[in-house]
Parts: sequence; structure tokens; C-alpha cells
Amino acid sequence: MSYIKEVNEIFEKFYKLFYESEDLALKNGIKCLSHTELHIIEAMGEDSITMNTLSERLGITMGTATVAITKLEEKGFAMRVRSDVDRRKVYVSLTPKGRKALEYHNNYHKKIMTTITENINEKDLNVFLETFEKILENLKNKSKFLKPSSIIDFPIGSKVSVIEIKGTPIVQDYFMGNGINSCNDLIIENIKENEKITLKKEDGKLLELNVLDAKNIIVVRKEN
Repeated sequence: MSYIKEVNEIFEKFYKLFYESEDLALKNGIKCLSHTELHIIEAMGEDSITMNTLSERLGITMGTATVAITKLEEKGFAMRVRSDVDRRKVYVSLTPKGRKALEYHNNYHKKIMTTITENINEKDLNVFLETFEKILENLKNKSKFLKPSSIIDFPIGSKVSVIEIKGTPIVQDYFMGNGINSCNDLIIENIKENEKITLKKEDGKLLELNVLDAKNIIVVRKEN
């Protein structure tokens, strides 16, 4: 299928040119933000959201989201507040400086989209939108397959790769003591009435865990 190569080349050229134009916009407007930080600001939006919601929107782990927000706080673009009702929840929102950055980013996107579509007729744009929506749906389905989640969310027989161990240092030490670390591959052998889960480790040994403990193991599905 020769067209696959052509599609790939077009996407690569588009992303390269688009990000180059964003670089220029950043240098002219918000010099202290990276592309990644700007997209995190975009994902946060105008409302106050939990850190869990933010990590889900971005498709990243809580640990990665925490590091990113810490940097944005240091630069004065974001702030965190712990809930008075549920102390386990942490809400993140944009500061006035962050809202200005969001507005700048949104205005830039409107301007660039108007510019790159101004000489394309409506019929061709409709065909493009219909086709790209199908591509986006396919990508969305693939992303669901690769999205990090707790190991207990996967069915029996799934082969997964560990990307993060959550919980207290005691919980993390417990898993390390049982040979479960980041980048380990595991197979879900059995789940007993939502109370116990049995995992096969890389060395072939089985490990039975309480489901509540196993929730702390964040994994992605490993393709065969």
C-alpha cells in the first residue's frame, strides 16, 4: 500500500511546519513556555479541574502531570488547591497569567487556521473534514488501546507493561520486593471475585495480590 508512505510523509511535513510556526508565535508572544506546557494550559482550560482529570485529558500518568504542573506553578501560569471536602483531591487552575497565555494560544490557532484554509473551497474542505474525522476516530481507538490504566481494568489473559507504581513508599517497596518495577511485563492470569488478582511475572512465577493493592500498578497493554 504505497499511499501509506505518502500519508505518513504529509503528516510529518504538516506537523513539522505547524510546530515551527508555533515556535515563532511563542518567541513573539510567550517566550518562557514550551509546546508541551502550552498544550497543558490548553487542556486545563478556563475551569478548575482535578489533577486526575488533567492526566486523563492529556493521556499521561499522574506523576508526569504533577511534574508539569509544578513547572507551570514556578513560572506563574498555574496554581493547585487541595479540596476542603475531600483532602485526597487536588484541583488545578490557571492564574491570570495562565489565562492570558491560553487566550494568546487560542487566537493564534484561529489565525493560522484561517490563513491555511483561505484558498480552499468549501466542497474540498468538507471532504477533508469527513476524511480526517475518520482518521481521528481510528487514532482515538488506537489510543484507548495504549492508554495507561490500573492493571485491574484489563481482562484475564492480557499481557501488560508496567509504567508506574503508585501509592505510598511502603506500597512501592512492597511491589519492588516482589519483583514488580517499571518496565516489567506481566500477564493477568486470574481475578477472583474482584478480591484477588494473580499475575505471571517475567520469570514465570505467579504472584497473587489483593485487588486494592493491585490498583496501584499502572500499565499499558503490550502488543504481541
